[in-house]
Amino acid sequence: MPVKGERSHPLEGVKGAKKRLPKLPRAPEAVDLQEQSSIYLQERNQMMRLKRMREEMLLAKERDQLIEKELAIKQLSYLMITMRQKLLALPLNIGNHFGDREVPIREVVEYAKRLMNETLTELSKLPLCVEPDWLEKLEEVD
Repeated sequence: MPVKGERSHPLEGVKGAKKRLPKLPRAPEAVDLQEQSSIYLQERNQMMRLKRMREEMLLAKERDQLIEKELAIKQLSYLMITMRQKLLALPLNIGNHFGDREVPIREVVEYAKRLMNETLTELSKLPLCVEPDWLEKLEEVD
């Protein structure tokens, strides 16, 4: 039994009763008109931004241009795997090209630059190679 003057939870011990949600903190009250105006403008701008984003999303949905987040993440992961494989192959390609022979550093640097430029050019074309129905084709192969 609670001590007099001490508050206890009003629903404590009642089966099936929902606990009360804590009260949300109130917005800071402004002292002068300029501060009130700036608070109002910030809140209004935030609401307008959310409304604009929602409308853009609905418009994209109507145009069938909206994609699922999970699908975009899968596609990005496949692109990143390809990029990682190409970059990890660079030292191996350089080593295979020159072998065990003694080579001037300038020649190695020029070859490495050329190889890097070729790889980066290939990687820059990678997003263009993505097909819209790539996931269905992947599932058909499995």
